[in-house]
Amino acid sequence: MQIENLIKKMATNDKKTTDKATERKDRIIVDLKGAVKKPAVYTLKQDSRVNDLLLLTGGVTDQADTKSINLAQKLTDEMVVYVASIGEDKSVEIVGTKAHDDVDSATAQATDKININTADLAQLQKLSGVGLKKAQDIIDYREQNGKFNQPEDLGNVSGFGEKSLEKLKGSVAVD
Repeated sequence: MQIENLIKKMATNDKKTTDKATERKDRIIVDLKGAVKKPAVYTLKQDSRVNDLLLLTGGVTDQADTKSINLAQKLTDEMVVYVASIGEDKSVEIVGTKAHDDVDSATAQATDKININTADLAQLQKLSGVGLKKAQDIIDYREQNGKFNQPEDLGNVSGFGEKSLEKLKGSVAVD
């Protein structure tokens, strides 16, 4: 009888260990900074968005520049989310890992082109004729349809016609 109880206990412990390992794989860790009520490092579900993070953390301060926040943007593991204050030069900055940023910086400096498959909201707005709305449209299209195969695929995004494409021709790249 004792052996049966011991086997059951061992099986239960193995299941708990497996559940914890699976749970960690389904989680991401995000660093929240700036004009927020509770800046810190948070653990969230893998498919979380900026809105989920801000709801979990108590939201932004009265000084936050709320117009610059893309609440729908998906979060990734090791991401830093920085919410700017009103009047601050930066808008919301969302960056990935340090290694990823170094590669993006080196690529951007070498080519002076913006990769429309990896650029965030702020980077896309640096393109001629692309404001907040068009930048968000590019990101929404990319999330729904996958990566752009060629710069001309921007023509599939609402608001980008032949004139826009011609204007952006030397400024955008795809990976």
